[in-house]
Amino acid sequence: MRLGAVLFGAVLLAVALLGVAGCGRPATEAECEQILERTARLELRERMGEADAKLLDAEVNATKQAMRESMMNNCVGKRITESALECVREAQTTKELTEGCFR
Repeated sequence: MRLGAVLFGAVLLAVALLGVAGCGRPATEAECEQILERTARLELRERMGEADAKLLDAEVNATKQAMRESMMNNCVGKRITESALECVREAQTTKELTEGCFR
């Protein structure tokens, strides 16, 4: 399986934390996909270093496919704020994303 335990945990944590976002509005499928992609890209970049862009993209796509059903079940419709989404877009590390964006 292409997903490491750390990546899987980081993605699930980010998704689960959507539920504690409090105010806001229901997250859309596109927003959930953004969260999944950003989390996967950050985690893979941290694990792989400055890997070939094509390899990184392939790994991100494999992660998105493997996590899609779980992500959609645990994310779409959960409450999210615009500030949390903006934080996801700007996060530079998985720690920043998981500890800063959904608390």
